[in-house]
Amino acid sequence: MRPNPAPQTSTHNSSLTRRLALSLACALSIAVVGCASLRPAPEETVRKLATQRWQALLAGKFDQSYEFATPAFRKLRSVEFYRINRSAVPVKWVSAEVLRVDCEAARCKVTVKLTSEPRVPGFRKPINLESGIEETWVQEDGQWWMFEKL
Repeated sequence: MRPNPAPQTSTHNSSLTRRLALSLACALSIAVVGCASLRPAPEETVRKLATQRWQALLAGKFDQSYEFATPAFRKLRSVEFYRINRSAVPVKWVSAEVLRVDCEAARCKVTVKLTSEPRVPGFRKPINLESGIEETWVQEDGQWWMFEKL
């Protein structure tokens, strides 16, 4: 027959409880930090969104690019208004490349290299023009939106 183990003291139990609580707190903080590091940086997210928006614009999918505008803009301006304004530009957009994204808090400045072809009657040979434009993206309710001027 095995002898019964000595009863554990309350000091031993409270020490064990403290060690378990500390271990649990450490594991939880590591998990929180680890999960936060899995979230992409704002610059990465905005670069992806700006690229998707420009791909839609280049393809003439104005309804799709409209969806990147802030909810406030979309409340005040219809998709038809947006489509007419985008299709009325005096150039044909040939390519767009997001060069730089600089974010501060809930606002990002996006620099885009834009190649366009002027729509000039009588020109037989197309001329490609390169320009740099700057866009503003804002974060509202955890989502990033292109800030369109009214």
